[in-house]
Amino acid sequence: MMLHEIYIYPIKSTKAYKISQSIVQMQGLNFDREFMLTDLNGKFITARTHSTLYELFAFPIAQGIEIHHKNGSFIRIQYQDFLYSRNNEVWGDHFPSLVAKQEINQWLTDKIKDNVQLRWLGEQSQRKIKHYPEYNVSFADGYPILLCTEESLEKVKSECPTEITMLQFRPNVVIKGYSAFSEQNWHEIQIGNVKFLHTHPCTRCILTTRNIYTNQLDPKAEPFRTLKRINTNENGKPLFGINLIPMNTGIIKEGDEIKILSYK
Repeated sequence: MMLHEIYIYPIKSTKAYKISQSIVQMQGLNFDREFMLTDLNGKFITARTHSTLYELFAFPIAQGIEIHHKNGSFIRIQYQDFLYSRNNEVWGDHFPSLVAKQEINQWLTDKIKDNVQLRWLGEQSQRKIKHYPEYNVSFADGYPILLCTEESLEKVKSECPTEITMLQFRPNVVIKGYSAFSEQNWHEIQIGNVKFLHTHPCTRCILTTRNIYTNQLDPKAEPFRTLKRINTNENGKPLFGINLIPMNTGIIKEGDEIKILSYK
């Protein structure tokens, strides 16, 4: 019963960046989804509709972020390159963020093949979590951290006609040592010295069907269809993984012990 893997996504909906340890902040893992691409009106875009986002790999540097494209080109961006604040929108949440210089946006527009702007949260996210307004969250879909288990993945694999990987579910933390889908019954857990509150299981969408290597959607809509068959909520929505809110800050690392503090 241990923490197996840790992933961050410095730019929302781009390739995963695997790390061995992370600082847990109240808004999520350090550097996770601190940046986001939007249209010119500030509405977020994701790989659900823009498969070219999976052609970008971003990682933190001392004073900002570096973005690499699959063609080998890259751009280095500093925090000081974000010049002014504008409102943006993520799943109906409207809050301010900082907009990058035009030459940066043009570089990304050329790669994404659509007019986009790069946004940065700033030193502190101004976005509140729905139903938990005392907590902030990054550009993530709704909650700071997504936990998945190896056993749940193996269960889906055993039922799914298409080969799948954990990264199709875009987890932050992957743990192992529990029975499949048992995580959905947890209420509070502890990883290392950090405690987390489980808000609710994560409902999944068509993004799970996008192949992380080819960027193509699976023609059989897998593993979405398999989840619809084997693991749904009371409304019939497919579930995989659980959404967590940190209850304190600290450091987590691969190999940390997992403790289940209470159950739902």
